[in-house]
Amino acid sequence: MAYGRNERGFTVAELLVAIAVLGLVLAAVTTIQQSVLQAYVAGSNKTEVQQNARSALERIARELRQTPGALTSATATSLTLLDQDTGTAVNYALTGAVPNATLTRTTNGVADVVIGRVQALTFAYRDVNNNVLGVPVGTPANVFRVDITIQTASEDTLVAGGIADTRAEMTTSVRLRNL
Repeated sequence: MAYGRNERGFTVAELLVAIAVLGLVLAAVTTIQQSVLQAYVAGSNKTEVQQNARSALERIARELRQTPGALTSATATSLTLLDQDTGTAVNYALTGAVPNATLTRTTNGVADVVIGRVQALTFAYRDVNNNVLGVPVGTPANVFRVDITIQTASEDTLVAGGIADTRAEMTTSVRLRNL
């Protein structure tokens, strides 16, 4: 069998060019896939953070609206109210240190974590004339409205401080109805 120029096959140069083109295509696909994954994680964390803040605010607001009496304690980072059904004291407070602080709900000496990774929680109190009351409020019975601000961070600690480390701040104002 004679070897000649009309044999079919690839030269070394053609193989090197094909491998280089394939490498560029794979690098582009990997970069796109990584960007899409980062966008997904960031969006997922943003949704989680907003849902946590919203659910905590709604829970506190609902109990404040339904409390059968005046607040019994009112500070910048905690408040105590009476439970509508049992009449027992319920305390909402920021516990632990930022960045891993938690919002806890304590009743009958039992503390339940409402949400974690709370960055800030503040309660501002107003009287019937809409004047801001100093904290801690000396006479909690004078509280007519409570402004609640909460800032939360992503609970995904693997990305904390990274591109997908998301934070949300929400505020609500609650008028105590049963006073």
